[in-house]
Amino acid sequence: MRALLNPLITFVRTLPPLAYFSLLIIWPGIDEPPKVSLLLVAALPPVAVATADAVHGVHEDYPHAARSLGTGRWQLPYRIVPPSALPEVITGIRVTVGVAYTTVVAAETVNGVPGIGGMIRDAQRYNQTDVVVLGLLVIGASGLLIHALLQLTERLLVPWRGKA
Repeated sequence: MRALLNPLITFVRTLPPLAYFSLLIIWPGIDEPPKVSLLLVAALPPVAVATADAVHGVHEDYPHAARSLGTGRWQLPYRIVPPSALPEVITGIRVTVGVAYTTVVAAETVNGVPGIGGMIRDAQRYNQTDVVVLGLLVIGASGLLIHALLQLTERLLVPWRGKA
């Protein structure tokens, strides 16, 4: 699977997500579907790479130790791999959410789609510095909130991370 999917994922991952945005506006229209599609296009390749690397990076001693302690062959993928890979998968998700968020805001700014980015673009056209600064503050504050929520999620899902 890795040899089959890796070139495709790498190809899609190296294309800038904003390059898709014009096409996404042409096909589903200006409303919410292109934003959701853009989020998927921006987010899936980095998450796929992080997940594949996390699963591939599970230390080979873990399955051996589990087998010697009586874990069945069919239980290994459920009991050993997820707890070992989950910290790296969550890190990939945290990075990806940041990329996806900035991509959507940038797309709104470039194409004037309604949203914070569109508001900034319109304010820039009319030299409304206060609205531009407010938009930047809202983007930064919402980014901090998203980051804090992801860190909380990580602490809840992976309490063992960083311990021994």
